[in-house]
Amino acid sequence: MTGYTLVDIIKDYQAGADKAVTIFKEKFGVGDILQGRRQKNYPRVGKLIENGIYRYAFHGSGLEVHFKDKVIDFDFAFFPEPRHDGFDLWRLTLFINNQRNKYPEYLDNDKLKAEFNELINNGTIGKPTLDHSTHMYFFTDTI
Repeated sequence: MTGYTLVDIIKDYQAGADKAVTIFKEKFGVGDILQGRRQKNYPRVGKLIENGIYRYAFHGSGLEVHFKDKVIDFDFAFFPEPRHDGFDLWRLTLFINNQRNKYPEYLDNDKLKAEFNELINNGTIGKPTLDHSTHMYFFTDTI
């Protein structure tokens, strides 16, 4: 037992997404990294080894980033400002499976799904009501 809760895992996931966004903003001097990508300030797929990113790939409205110790795949949601702290069960499953030794008890998909649903039911996480729908969940105290 590692002592991690699903909330801890979500916060770790969000911290990784935040780290990736911060690296792109600082390295390329952009305020919105999707806009920077559209303006071709950087390739769709690449590496920023000197910044700790061993591989990255933009996709749709998201980004997959490979750090030394974890892989983060996240999408942007618009509130209307872009946010990268959203998550869903599929992305958390990928995140956990890429850190099998760190989160071994959450490799049990039934446990993961049950705890995710518990967070929804107790109001800890939810989907925002936006003009443009999103499939992502957020901590309810941030929406």
